[in-house]
Amino acid sequence: MFFNHVELHKYDLTNKGISQACYDELTIQLADAKNALSEEQLWVLADDMREKFKDYMRPLFHG
Repeated sequence: MFFNHVELHKYDLTNKGISQACYDELTIQLADAKNALSEEQLWVLADDMREKFKDYMRPLFHG
């Protein structure tokens, strides 16, 4: 699944909110990543994760 550490329902269901959930998930999953990656790199990963999540969810909404 996509979110093991954050509760998605606590975030706005907007691109920005889902990106924030992805960012928070990544920084929890990859605790050392905050030291190894720049803030910009973490946001790129979060936005990529958001798009993969949206692709995963899309069939549920488009029958």
